[in-house]
Amino acid sequence: MKFKTPYSKPVFTEKRLRNTLEFMCWIKPPVLVTGKRTEFEPHLEDYFGEKFRYTAFDLNDEWDDMEATSFNTILCFQVIEHLLNPLLFLQMCKRYLDEDGLLYISYPLHNFKAFWTSGHFHEYDKSRFHYLVKESGFKIVDYKERIMWRRIKGIRPIVRNTPLGWCKHQYYCLKKLDGKDVM
Repeated sequence: MKFKTPYSKPVFTEKRLRNTLEFMCWIKPPVLVTGKRTEFEPHLEDYFGEKFRYTAFDLNDEWDDMEATSFNTILCFQVIEHLLNPLLFLQMCKRYLDEDGLLYISYPLHNFKAFWTSGHFHEYDKSRFHYLVKESGFKIVDYKERIMWRRIKGIRPIVRNTPLGWCKHQYYCLKKLDGKDVM
């Protein structure tokens, strides 16, 4: 099942690229990008000097179309909130991630439910996302939060660009739990 949303195309800005690169300091090839290639990823590929691999299947299902390969890095930018079963998605990421590999995830965090986007199946506050991470067998290695400025079109976006309605990008770096980690 494919789900279209009016917000499906990430907006490329130099500031967003700088924020993302600053956070992704431990990236190692081979890299898998979940979701379709956007205008953002070629800039990352140029920076890291590596061609990324992209998923070409429905992320709501098991990843049966993947050949038996593993990745040192998996990128999931603004995807997880659009999925029907985010727990299955994270379990699939875990299956194809190397033992010391890293999973980078970003998603929007809205302060109030009134600002949640109808194009998202799931909206996460920090505690719900941390629970999802724990249940899927990952631990949080690094975390950053950035305010996401939106173009102003109408009343709702004007309120979103105030402290009352700020939408923040949540950047997480996740690693598989090992036997020594306590759940």
